[in-house]
Amino acid sequence: MLPDLSEIKMRRKQHGLTQSELALQSNVSQSLIAKLEAGKIIPSYDKAKRLFDTLEKMHEETRLSAKDVMIRKVLHVSESDSVKKAVRLLEKNGLSQLPVLEKGQSTGLVTERGILAKINEGIDVEKDTVQQVMVEAASTIQENTPLPIVSQLLNYSPAVLVKKKGKIQGIITKSDLLKTMLK
Repeated sequence: MLPDLSEIKMRRKQHGLTQSELALQSNVSQSLIAKLEAGKIIPSYDKAKRLFDTLEKMHEETRLSAKDVMIRKVLHVSESDSVKKAVRLLEKNGLSQLPVLEKGQSTGLVTERGILAKINEGIDVEKDTVQQVMVEAASTIQENTPLPIVSQLLNYSPAVLVKKKGKIQGIITKSDLLKTMLK
């Protein structure tokens, strides 16, 4: 079932298209679009579908994905690094979490909250390792993952790692997503 025909004009304007540009891209006449938007005609199912398909394709092409938001420089620690090294990296870079990577694969996440909890349990920041304070690994997604899915994942994790062809290419935190929404 197609959306209401009145949405064609709204969607066309959202994409900044003229009637002529939409007509050209959807292979219908400009006069058909003008009459449809004025409410003077009801197009055939085929022509209405072409218009909606064209507008939907444009929407998909303009939708932001993980690769548009991710931070490409992924600061990280390894399981054998000292907790002190992780704390210094967090503090120096104004971060609240760091992925733990071993041979390019995510094995965990070090968070400020997790470190503080372990300090309260008596961990020695100087001597103990990241492995002792890390929590479950961050989710990994593909770089073409749409932002609404990234947003859903960030409800359950402080960060997600972005992969391409099996290799980590970037990271997205809640803060990164919020910055994007403000632009």
